[in-house]
Amino acid sequence: MNNEVLAPMMLNIKRQEMQDRGGVNWLIDLFISELPNYLKELELAIDINDNEELYLAAHKFKGSCSSLGADDLVATCKQLENLAKEEDLAKAAQIIEEIPKKIELLIAAMKQDKIDHPE
Repeated sequence: MNNEVLAPMMLNIKRQEMQDRGGVNWLIDLFISELPNYLKELELAIDINDNEELYLAAHKFKGSCSSLGADDLVATCKQLENLAKEEDLAKAAQIIEEIPKKIELLIAAMKQDKIDHPE
C-alpha cells in the first residue's frame, strides 16, 4: 500500500469508531462509488468557468477524502481551493486532469486495505 496515497492510521481510527456500526469497509465502498461524481463536479466547474463552484466542489471532495485518509487527494483539493480563490481555472484544469490517475491509485490502495482488514 502506498502511504502517500492513503493514510492507514486514519482508516484504523475510522475502523475503531465504526466497529459498533458494522465496520468501515462499507464506507470505503460508498466513497469509491462516489469518486466519479466528485470528479464530474470539478470538471463541470471548469467547463462553466465558475471559480465559486470549483471551490465548493473541491472543498466537498476534500472533506470526504480527509475522513478516510486519502491524503494525496486532500492535498490536491486544497490546491484546487486555492486556485479557485486565485481565479486560475487554467491551472486548476491541469490539476484536475491528473485526478483520475490519483483515483486509480487510491482505489487500488483501498481495495488492498479491505483485503488486509476483512470485516
